[in-house]
Amino acid sequence: MQLLTFLLGGVEYGMPVSDVMSIENRMEPLRIPDSPRYIDGIINLHGSIVPVYNLAERFGCKGEQIHNIIVSNVGGMKVGLEVGSVREIMEAGSSSVNAMPELMNYTQNFFREVVARDKALIGVLDVNSLITQEEKEGIRKLIDDNSNR
Repeated sequence: MQLLTFLLGGVEYGMPVSDVMSIENRMEPLRIPDSPRYIDGIINLHGSIVPVYNLAERFGCKGEQIHNIIVSNVGGMKVGLEVGSVREIMEAGSSSVNAMPELMNYTQNFFREVVARDKALIGVLDVNSLITQEEKEGIRKLIDDNSNR
């Protein structure tokens, strides 16, 4: 499995390269009142309206310096994920990929796997599980409302 790794709150995380559409330098999003809880606003990315999801807020890393946005496809929508900084693309062999312990998955079910690398562990983000159905509906409405202007 190929992973794109990124830092957030001094911790290295990863996500499957197959979930990554592009990596962008941080842009200041247009803030929209009454947006879903973790949405910082929207950006215009090559003519597409893309909501920007605040991973730092979701992961409890308030005040995090954001340098990159990872654009991903979530339920058929482009969503930008703010991260501290993108690190690298790494190859994770099947022997280094483990299921996330069930106890850890109880409240944070957007990490299904963990990768062992050297003496470190990298939580593998499942972007489709990260955003709740309610948030997806709010994001879809936000895109629709701002695309029709």
